[in-house]
Amino acid sequence: MKNRIRVLREQKGLTQEQLGELVGTSRQAINAIETEKFEPSIWLAYDISNVFECSIEEVFIFDESPRKSRAESSRRVSNGY
Repeated sequence: MKNRIRVLREQKGLTQEQLGELVGTSRQAINAIETEKFEPSIWLAYDISNVFECSIEEVFIFDESPRKSRAESSRRVSNGY
């Protein structure tokens, strides 16, 4: 999932480690989210957005994801559509 975490984090002067500490996760997890290798839970996304005093939609860009598309196409095949 695309996001603006790096930009917002740098604007606040936070390192990945500091942001991780504020939201109760590791620097590695923050890095994985920033680089779109990991999608956070809704609770972690909420906590991250609170740190930046933004809505979740301002931090995360909810475009059509390949993961969602694969799931939908799988359901169509299994349902015979």
